[in-house]
Amino acid sequence: MAHHARYRALSAAACLALLATGCTSPSADPAARTAETPLVTEAEANKVVDSYESLNNDANAELSAAKMANAEGGALLAKDQGYLTQTKGMAQKDVKENLAPFAYIDRTFFIPPVSAKADWFVLKAQGANLENGKPGTPWKQSIRFVVFKKAAAGWRAVLSGGFSGDDVSKVPQIAVDQDGLAEVVDPQAKIGDTAPADLAGMVADLYVTGARTTPLAETTVRNQAAAAKSSRESNLSGHAHTDFTKAEPRDGTTYALRTADGGALVLGDGAVDETLLAKDLNSYINLGKSLQPFVKNGTDRMYKVVIHDMLMQTAVISADGKPAVYGISRQTTSVDATPTSKI
Repeated sequence: MAHHARYRALSAAACLALLATGCTSPSADPAARTAETPLVTEAEANKVVDSYESLNNDANAELSAAKMANAEGGALLAKDQGYLTQTKGMAQKDVKENLAPFAYIDRTFFIPPVSAKADWFVLKAQGANLENGKPGTPWKQSIRFVVFKKAAAGWRAVLSGGFSGDDVSKVPQIAVDQDGLAEVVDPQAKIGDTAPADLAGMVADLYVTGARTTPLAETTVRNQAAAAKSSRESNLSGHAHTDFTKAEPRDGTTYALRTADGGALVLGDGAVDETLLAKDLNSYINLGKSLQPFVKNGTDRMYKVVIHDMLMQTAVISADGKPAVYGISRQTTSVDATPTSKI
């Protein structure tokens, strides 16, 4: 320490003698900068997630869409309320497995600085079912990202998505500054030819066009979405037409963080409507059991069915603007159905 102090004193003296050369005063030492203030501390973020887990598990146990609103908001709430509606027509064994109490473990937080004027942060974690009140074995080959947003009534989880299977290796490294804080990316700002806000439309287009002209890189979930129409047509056995159209998102907010390579991790929501139309008066459409709870006459033979689906996507834009989607969660939120007796 004494040696360091002497060095600083000599440097100051040298500056007086060589002022004309532009010598910098030690007071301008970058180490003396003021650290950015985080939107929340890591301890506070952990409490937000702990509260979310408790409220979410309680709502799941009671199959309560109203209680879910205490834990979630935005697109995620719309998704889970849609699923809770469907549970009335699903095998209860499957419902119990899907809604088993869980916890997020191995948490990493990406928190923006207050100066970014963002009201949200992102959790990266693994999930695990609770066993005797404690997290058990982590969900296999699954990395989750969850966006938590500050609302008037408190923090709410508003988007969730992630990487699974072999795509776990594609999870990007999120950039953080010297204060450990994440950089928020403007949803409208282009990276190469792609803006984060473009991803919702690109993903919806997979269902509409079957990926004929998509800029999205080939991934497992991209190919599954692109095959949705042909898969449905094979199930209809030639008795009905099916068509997908882009629809208005339930929330439509895009959240993006800068990745270490200069690209972005993007989470957002979009929507598609699927219309099924019987080909003639001798044909009809039967709703599956999980869709029947959305309509009063769900067991009738239908002439026309419009299924309103929301999409939540997890995507990455590379530094040179190439987009790829690694997670798509598709959930029915409502159904319009016209029985054959009404035509």
